Amino acid sequence: MLWARNIDSLANILVRRLLSPQSTPMSGWALLPVGWATSGREIELEGDMSGTDESFQVVGPCEVARRLKLEYSRGVKDQTQKVLEEIIELCVQVERPEIPIRTICTRAGELITKRLGIANVAIGLRNHLDGIFRYETVTGLPDEAASQYMKLAYTREQLTNQSTYKSYEISRSSRIFLGEDHPYADGEEFSYQRPGMLDMKRRSVTDSLEADYIDTFFFDAAGEIVGWIEISGTRLKRIPDVTTIKWVEVISFILEAAVRLRKYETKGAP
Repeated sequence: MLWARNIDSLANILVRRLLSPQSTPMSGWALLPVGWATSGREIELEGDMSGTDESFQVVGPCEVARRLKLEYSRGVKDQTQKVLEEIIELCVQVERPEIPIRTICTRAGELITKRLGIANVAIGLRNHLDGIFRYETVTGLPDEAASQYMKLAYTREQLTNQSTYKSYEISRSSRIFLGEDHPYADGEEFSYQRPGMLDMKRRSVTDSLEADYIDTFFFDAAGEIVGWIEISGTRLKRIPDVTTIKWVEVISFILEAAVRLRKYETKGAP
């Protein structure tokens, strides 16, 4: 007996089974062979449905590998793939000990502004000699403001002081600082691109004010803070969404690994 099944019908059944919340494991179902089109094609099965004699297209391993390689290197890339590619490149740099930690931080900051739509990024590290936290790189700010950033220094107590820098927990490693709480010390107003707008009012829970920022911390093996990524502002003037925050946390883990793989010293340290 000759059984003919239109692939469109089979595909629709499979999709319905996959999307149905009541669907059960598809034991006994066979995936369509690679290379079959889903329009106007038919599968012919000779014999009854339980028979073992089937006729279908056969694809070799070279074709599978070739297609995957072409898609990997030349295929249309969505935003997620672009972010992942640059994260992979960052990981490659981390594995090369001759690349200074400041260069790694600068690359991470550029990735965040370019791919995640963040307006300003500053990355700071703890110096292993004196235990002081200093900024290593600033991206997205005018040179004058960036140079002032680089002069700032904090002890751990100052960095985590809730009376000066009031913040709210987002996750284990990320905290948000909101403009209404004036999360900056006296004299740090220069670090904002538009200090005259620090007193603006928030009109929506998604609006980003001039003084809003998010810090994502990373840690040493003992759980002590060794650095942080500070992001502020988006191109759409909105508070960064959860997906963006999680991408920044992934990058913070990479920087944590970079610090652990290197003996970090600030420029000019003995």
